[in-house]
Amino acid sequence: MSPEAAVLAHELIDKGSVPPQFLPDAQHIAIAVVHNVEYLVSWNYKHIVNETKRQHITDVCLTAGYQPTILCTPGELIEEIQMKEKFELQTDPILEECYRMKAEFAAQFNSIEELYDYLKAQEKKRRAQGKIYIDLPTEKRRRKD
Repeated sequence: MSPEAAVLAHELIDKGSVPPQFLPDAQHIAIAVVHNVEYLVSWNYKHIVNETKRQHITDVCLTAGYQPTILCTPGELIEEIQMKEKFELQTDPILEECYRMKAEFAAQFNSIEELYDYLKAQEKKRRAQGKIYIDLPTEKRRRKD
């Protein structure tokens, strides 16, 4: 491992991006960043591809003067490749809003269960305030054509 990668790996640990007991993960990330690897693909949601960790890792890399590697899951890489292939197509604003919301939720919640619990708590809070949701009448619903 290059000295630059070793220094960056320790920065990632010192700044809390990667837990100290997972030095090999920090080294893996640092080697990719120092050698300008465009993508680092991983299934490690705990401390590599978790949205909150990704942002923290990116911040540490930028502060250290490196262009961060894109950390992603295999599925996200495939999606990225497919999006690049369809580059010339106009982007749907509703789809863009969905992607923005997905990133926002991923940054705020570590799992779908946490998101579900949060939404249920919000619903309970609104009901306590006297707010309820009612279904739209059938004639006002969008048709699924």
